[in-house]
Amino acid sequence: MHPDVQGTISLSLKGVTLSEAIQVVEDIYGYEVSREGRVLRVFPAGMRTETFPLNYLYMERDGLSLTSVSSGRISDNNNSNDGNSNSNSNNSNFNNNSSNNNSNNGSNSNGNNSDSTNGTFIRSRTKTDFWGELKETLTAIIGDTGNGRQVVVTPQAGLVTIRAYPNELRQVRTFLSSAESHLQRQVILEAKILEVTLSDGYQQGIQWENVLGHVGNTNINFGTSAGPGLSDKITSAIGGVTSISIKGSDFATMINLLDTQGDVDVLSSPRVTASNNQKAVIKVGTDEYFVTDVSSTTVAGTTPITTPQVELTPFFSGIALDVTPQIDKDGNVLLHVHPSVIDVKEQTKEIKVSSDSLELPLAQSEIRESDTVIRAASGDVVVIGGLMKSENIEVVSQVPLLGDIPFMGELFKNRSKQKKKTELIILLKPTVVGGDTWKNELERSKTLLDRWYPENK
Repeated sequence: MHPDVQGTISLSLKGVTLSEAIQVVEDIYGYEVSREGRVLRVFPAGMRTETFPLNYLYMERDGLSLTSVSSGRISDNNNSNDGNSNSNSNNSNFNNNSSNNNSNNGSNSNGNNSDSTNGTFIRSRTKTDFWGELKETLTAIIGDTGNGRQVVVTPQAGLVTIRAYPNELRQVRTFLSSAESHLQRQVILEAKILEVTLSDGYQQGIQWENVLGHVGNTNINFGTSAGPGLSDKITSAIGGVTSISIKGSDFATMINLLDTQGDVDVLSSPRVTASNNQKAVIKVGTDEYFVTDVSSTTVAGTTPITTPQVELTPFFSGIALDVTPQIDKDGNVLLHVHPSVIDVKEQTKEIKVSSDSLELPLAQSEIRESDTVIRAASGDVVVIGGLMKSENIEVVSQVPLLGDIPFMGELFKNRSKQKKKTELIILLKPTVVGGDTWKNELERSKTLLDRWYPENK
């Protein structure tokens, strides 16, 4: 008992434990009562100083995802010409759609073209500055710091020191414990990015009602349909289902069912672990430089000299996936998903600069992407579809040997044009990390290794 604690307290409590009785005394009289083993320490209702440990990285993290549908307009830049306008348009589309992988280029593109481009934009920004906001939050909890109360935050050491009254310290302790518990939640994100070459009977896209009829209980997150009986007219009009959450399924089952509607090609199988409300980015591909701006400088004189100036910008070609999870106490996960598959090809264009002509390798971007928010339980498979592509291909068949004869071989060849339709499907499975999650993952990895390398047994 602290020397300053004096007097008698009378309480009438029935059917309560000692801990509950102590809690009532703390709440009513403001005393601080701590219990260590069989010893109870009682402190007066005055200001005390207490230091709380808090385990979190000392850093500020900023993420940005952009999705744009732009209509072409002539740039207002003074140095723009037809070729330069096309280049900037491609650059803007690419950088907006893959800004999570190359934010600097995306920012420059937006700055240069936002005033001269019409279209639709979705901008999703995430910012994490936990330590920067913590002091303000704690100050709001304990009240005005002008009456002797103080808040000292030391991010490098992971410590928070508070001087306040006992009841305020209890509120701070509860907040920090709850905040740390939420921050330490993790989720394992497994993804399969598939490209399905549609069979003749499925040229309007994947028939999801046929697929979902074999996977049991489903939860359809679609604005105009609430059950598995999807309308073919609606889905064909918009290019497929936006997002589906399937309970009790796995990747192998979904891939086998999709294989009944076309040839399935697995483009990528990324896997990453993300913390609560932290953006995870997966990028697989290559960067190649293309011309995005052309200008000229003329030096006056007896013989004017014109020097072309070419600006190069890296373009990403490949697969990019960024996911931001939010995990609740029941194990449900709210996901912001932004997948994109980008194919950049080179196209040569002739551009006139003053009296000279330049042949420049410009970028032609083919982009398939989606930006959606969906809720799923731990272990569910989220399906994102409807990203279709059509292309005309030439099929050449020939008589062996005779078709290889120069000039005359064309008589023994048959050329036909076919229309090929593919649909991009993204399967995403979030698994909230629990007590046995890592143990199960290690056992799963061991099983796979034994299957792949049986000679090591």
